[in-house]
Amino acid sequence: MPTHRPLRLEVTDLGPIARACVDLRPLTVFVGPSNTGKSWLATVAYALHRHFATGLRRWRFRIPMGSEGPDLPKGVDKDLVHVAEGLTASASGTANRAAQGIALTPAVEEAIRWYLGRHGGALGKEIERCFGVDAGSHLVRREGAGRARILLRHELEGVSSPAVHELNYGDESWTFQSTIPDGWRIPRGSSGVFRAPLLLSGTQSEGERTVWIMDVIGALADIVLPSRHPAFYLPADRTGLMNAHSTVVSALIQSATMAGIRQADPLPLLSGVRGDFLEQLVEMASKRQRRLRHGRERLRRIGKRIEDGILGGAVKVSGLPGLAYPHFTYHPGGWKAGLPLANASSMVSELAPVVLYLRHVVVPNDLLIIDEPESHLHPAMQVAFTQQIAEMARAGVRVIVTTHSEWVLEALGNVVGRAEQTGRPNRESGPVLLDARDIGVWLFETANGVGSSTVKEIALDPDTGLYPSGFDAVATALHNEWTEVAEARGDGE
Repeated sequence: MPTHRPLRLEVTDLGPIARACVDLRPLTVFVGPSNTGKSWLATVAYALHRHFATGLRRWRFRIPMGSEGPDLPKGVDKDLVHVAEGLTASASGTANRAAQGIALTPAVEEAIRWYLGRHGGALGKEIERCFGVDAGSHLVRREGAGRARILLRHELEGVSSPAVHELNYGDESWTFQSTIPDGWRIPRGSSGVFRAPLLLSGTQSEGERTVWIMDVIGALADIVLPSRHPAFYLPADRTGLMNAHSTVVSALIQSATMAGIRQADPLPLLSGVRGDFLEQLVEMASKRQRRLRHGRERLRRIGKRIEDGILGGAVKVSGLPGLAYPHFTYHPGGWKAGLPLANASSMVSELAPVVLYLRHVVVPNDLLIIDEPESHLHPAMQVAFTQQIAEMARAGVRVIVTTHSEWVLEALGNVVGRAEQTGRPNRESGPVLLDARDIGVWLFETANGVGSSTVKEIALDPDTGLYPSGFDAVATALHNEWTEVAEARGDGE
C-alpha cells in the first residue's frame, strides 16, 4: 500500500461550513446531515488537486510581471543555476554534496513564494469553475464577514514543521501565499529537465533567460506543493449524467455554438465537477486515453470484483461507428446480448462509472471522490461496495467518500476490526483490511442554525465497533415513537 504524505485541509466560512479541519487519509469519509457541506469540502479538495496537478505549470507564463520581466530577487538566476546543477548531479549520482538534498538560498525561497503567490487568481478561478459560479463571493458563508479561507498543511521530508499554503477570498479577489519550513532541502531524485549550461553560456536572449528562470522556479514550486497527482470526482447525480450524457453533451455543444448569436438569457453554467465527469466519459472511447496511464491492473481487478459480486454482469464501453464517442452497455451474466446502460437497473448505472474509472482512468496515488456511494444500493450491496472502496485505498488510491449511510460506516468499522484482530492490515490477499490510522471519519454538524456547520473527527468505538455518527439517535427516536403507538393501541408491554 503506497504511503501518502499527510495532508491537512482547513476551511473557514466557505458555503455552509463555518469551520472544518480534516486530515485527508488513504480513505476519508464525510458523514452528517444533508446541507452541512460534505460535498462542498470534497469539491474544494478536488479543485486544489486539479490545480496543483495540472494547472500550476500551465499558468507560469501568464503570471503578472513588470515591464522588464519577472519581479524576482536580485541574483536569483545564479542561485537557480547552482540548484539546477545540484539536482542534475543528484539524479546522475555524481555529487556527494547532494546526498542530503539541495539547500535553498534565501533568494530562491523568496522566488518560490513569489511564484506560488501569483497563482491566487488562477487557483480561485479553478475553485469557482468546479462549483459552477462566476465569482468567489457566491462561495462565502452567508453569516461570515465576506471572507473565506482555505488552508493546506503537509509534511516535507527532513523538517519537523509543515509547509503551509493559504488561499483567501476577500475584497472581491483571491490571494495565495505559501510558507516553506526553515531548513528544508530539496530531496534527491527531484530533478527535472534543467538547462543550467544554457544560462551559464550567456548566449541566450532575454526571453530565453526568462523562460528558463520561470521553468526552474516552477519545477521547485511543484516539489513544495502537497500533491501533484490527478483527482477525479464521481458526483452524486452520476446515474442521471451517465444515462443522459449524450444529450447533455450535445446541448452544451449547441449552446456553445449559439453563444455568439444569443446573448440574452444564457443557460446556467454546468459545474466543473459535472463537466469534468462528462468529459472523462467521452474520453473513454479514445484509444489514446486508454493507453495514456499505466499501473492500474490491481484496480481493474477490483472493478471486476464489483461486476461479478455486485452487478452480476459486465459494464462495457465502445466507440460509435466513425466517432470517438462512447456507447455504454451492461451485459448480465448468461445473456448473449447486452443492454444499453439506460435500460439497466439504477444500481448498475450507479456503479458503472466506478468500474469504468478503475478500468480506464484512475491509477495508484490519484484522488478518487465518490459522492454518496450508497445511492440506489440495497444495504447488502452497500456493505459489499464499501469493502471494495476500502480495497481501492489499500491499492494506493486516495479515496474521499461522502455518505448518509449507517451501513457504509458499519462496514468500515468491520474492516478496521478485522485488521486489528489479524495484525496484518496491509496484506495483499484475503479479507479487506485497513489500519484505523488509514481511515478518517469526519462528522459534519449544524452549529448555529441552518447554513452553518462545523466538522469534527469521530473515532471507532472499541466496544461497539461503530463510528458514533448519530444514526443511533434516529433509530432510538423511531423505536420510542413505535412504543407510543403500541401503548396507544394497548399493545405495549
